[in-house]
Amino acid sequence: AGAGRRRREAEAALAKGDIAAFNALQGPGVVVADVAPMQQTRTAEQLLASADRRPDVAIAAGFYNTKTGQTTQTVKPTKTQKRKHQINSLAVAAAEREIELMEKRGKANKTKQETNAKYGW
Repeated sequence: AGAGRRRREAEAALAKGDIAAFNALQGPGVVVADVAPMQQTRTAEQLLASADRRPDVAIAAGFYNTKTGQTTQTVKPTKTQKRKHQINSLAVAAAEREIELMEKRGKANKTKQETNAKYGW
């Protein structure tokens, strides 16, 4: 019962954008594959100048393939994994949400600076 509750709490945290929730998943009966977010190789200016503005988030996760009997490594969640709210799709969604929130914070700070400049503070 404890592992299920811990998993549900971690999934809720991931849905809110907290990637650190993977640490809560570690424990008996719960196996988390190597979670390694993809490092961004573009500069901030290149990211802002990109037309799509959609962040590329790739989190590697291992899954058991019933047809081959082996564990396979996937990076992007499939449609089924998203629909069934599997942990790798939640992790990717959390990472994307975190990036969006960071962008929003940056825009808000710029707006405050513009307001201060407007009134001469």
